Amino acid sequence: MLIYEAHHFDYISNYHTLDLNFPSHLHRGFELLFLVDGEMEVIISQKSYHLKTGQFLLILPFEIHSFITKSHSRANICIFSPDYVPTFQRMIENSSLENPVFTLSPEANTLISRTLFKDNPNLLEQKACLYLLLSELMGQTSLIKSEKQDQELLHKLLTYIQDHFTESISLKSIAGTVGYSYNYLSKYFNTHINMSFVDFLNETRVNYACYLLIYTEKNITEIAFLCGYDSIRSFNRNFVKIKLCTPKEYRDKQPQSFMDMYPLETAIHQNLK
Repeated sequence: MLIYEAHHFDYISNYHTLDLNFPSHLHRGFELLFLVDGEMEVIISQKSYHLKTGQFLLILPFEIHSFITKSHSRANICIFSPDYVPTFQRMIENSSLENPVFTLSPEANTLISRTLFKDNPNLLEQKACLYLLLSELMGQTSLIKSEKQDQELLHKLLTYIQDHFTESISLKSIAGTVGYSYNYLSKYFNTHINMSFVDFLNETRVNYACYLLIYTEKNITEIAFLCGYDSIRSFNRNFVKIKLCTPKEYRDKQPQSFMDMYPLETAIHQNLK
């Protein structure tokens, strides 16, 4: 499953997590994590990083990442829009961090602890602390140049799918809408999402079906059509392939975890609070 959070424009928000486990997802915003206590594994673009108490980690925009806590973790997370740090955003264009894990100097830690991870209405303080923190990070790592990416195209593609997955859509129809060739978009999708368009569309639809199975009383046939499938047979086949059980078996289990829900942004935020 891959979750896309579409709305991170001119945005900053803080979360406090306990024993966080969260599946693969990506978003337009930066994600800063500070491990207050315990240990956590963070996977970024298929690379694994082991985070220990007192360490920070920065995830760049559109990097696919997930969180795994095997025993215990307590963490603070700050998600902020690239619009908050435009100078740094230009610096990292078409680059990745050699090592996204870092620590703060005592002086920086004192200043940042008063401002970040708190509901702070002072925008100037927030931006100043973000730049200070990024300066500390870049003193401990370097940038690795990568293939040029059209991040606005990625955002446009994923947002379109989130808005229209319940309809009859195809990559060919999307190509006509965004003005790119089908072959280019097919290769682009596989390269940047690490799965085909069809697989991503089916996972998005099935995740929405899981939400409807748990939190509504709609019958399975109705749910299949609400999720964008034109036949119950196609719905059942894809559901079993992704969830390894039938829709009825899934409903009977009654899982009460937001991890299995359709990736609404509100669901993601509730899980992190």
